[in-house]
Amino acid sequence: MASEASIEVLRKIFGDRFAESYREMMTKAQEIPQEKLEKIKQFALEAMRTAGSLHVKYDNLDVILVQAPADPTKFPVVRTSAGNYKVGMLWAGSKSMRGPFISVFTADRAEAERLAGTPHKFWLLVGKLQERQWGGDITYSFRAQGIIPLD
Repeated sequence: MASEASIEVLRKIFGDRFAESYREMMTKAQEIPQEKLEKIKQFALEAMRTAGSLHVKYDNLDVILVQAPADPTKFPVVRTSAGNYKVGMLWAGSKSMRGPFISVFTADRAEAERLAGTPHKFWLLVGKLQERQWGGDITYSFRAQGIIPLD
């Protein structure tokens, strides 16, 4: 995802309409088609059931099982300086001493609000998992390219 600073360069050179069109095209280019999401879902459910894991790999993508927090107001959707949206979710695969939390980034505000909007709901997220060291502990973030509800 392009940062706001890089989008600003496009605005100066090409104008507002072009810059917004570019942002939309990049968001669309990173989406995973629905039929592929269905294949990923079937694979992930079976792999998680068999391995007892909350994180599996599908091709070059990570697939994790997360849960919406009980109180969505404690993890509000925040627009980042990169122009995407961040929401806190629960991920039992976390090894952090701070608890089972993960920051999830989406390209679309509605997707982020959908994730956190239903307390206790489970989701499969497809994208890229990142693990970092911060303050002597592990933190996790996830760039979601696909969101699969578990109903």
